[in-house]
Amino acid sequence: MDRPIVLVTGAGGALGSAVRERLTRDGARLALLARRAPAGEAGGPAADGAAEPAPWAAAVDLLDEAAVTDAIDRAETELGPVRAALLLAGGFATAPAAETDLGALRQQLDVNLATAASVVRALLPRMTERGEGTIVGIAAGQARRGGSGAAAYAASKAALAAYLRAVDEESASRGVRTVTVFPMGTLDTPANRQAMPKADPARWIDPARLAEVLAFAVRIGPRARLREIEVHPDA
Repeated sequence: MDRPIVLVTGAGGALGSAVRERLTRDGARLALLARRAPAGEAGGPAADGAAEPAPWAAAVDLLDEAAVTDAIDRAETELGPVRAALLLAGGFATAPAAETDLGALRQQLDVNLATAASVVRALLPRMTERGEGTIVGIAAGQARRGGSGAAAYAASKAALAAYLRAVDEESASRGVRTVTVFPMGTLDTPANRQAMPKADPARWIDPARLAEVLAFAVRIGPRARLREIEVHPDA
């Protein structure tokens, strides 16, 4: 049975956990990269009734290009060629533009753009050489409409979207699909509920539903391409 190898960064958060569960149900083998390697979790019984093996995982600083390349080398040696990458690593920061110094801006560019670019730089030559692959990145609604009170975050996510568009233009003719997903609202996570106790989470996006969109972006078949997807709250 074909079980594609899917690389996931930022797999330890609420969205990452939902993505891991969904991809495992779809039959993918997972390679997880994070600053702290996520604890392996069995994904339930496999098709033959045996226990599903825990995902392959490595603790890697995603801003260290050599370490990222080494980790992907090891993952491909142990699992096989990476067919898709879900770039979930990132971070959020709030501050008005007038209070955002260059250090804060650079920090958001590092966590939201550079962590993705280091993985793309390591994977893209392999994928283009094989003539297939899918790269999926997570932008944000603020990258579309601006982000009052979160200027650095909005700028970094807009930069990520522009970067992924450029990757798509460069690599689509060589068999590599690049998809940018824009969650157009707040994710319903424990951290967001704690940070915004007066908000109505029914108006937020369910991470499990977003994980379904990401899984679909990974497995879409030939003769159709996704480039950008907006996911809105159902309210």
